[in-house]
Amino acid sequence: MGGHGYSGWWGRMGGPKHRGIVTYQLSPYEMKTNAHLISKGTHNFFRRTSSQLGYILPGIFLFWAVTHFGKKRHEWLNSKAGHAAQHEHEHEH
Repeated sequence: MGGHGYSGWWGRMGGPKHRGIVTYQLSPYEMKTNAHLISKGTHNFFRRTSSQLGYILPGIFLFWAVTHFGKKRHEWLNSKAGHAAQHEHEHEH
């Protein structure tokens, strides 16, 4: 099971060379990571977010509704009326 010793660093495992694979790399000195962050970044953020609202809002609303219902139900079950209703329900069966 394995145990043949060190087989090389990841990506250089000593296997056959891959052909037809082209990789590109951009020098860190050529990258401008924060260029136009304020001027174009905020507009881009709102444009992309607004296009995804139809996918995001139903989940947010469902999470809010379930949480809201659960909190109200929990409060009611721990109230005097909730205890009385549970007590009546237990004696019906």
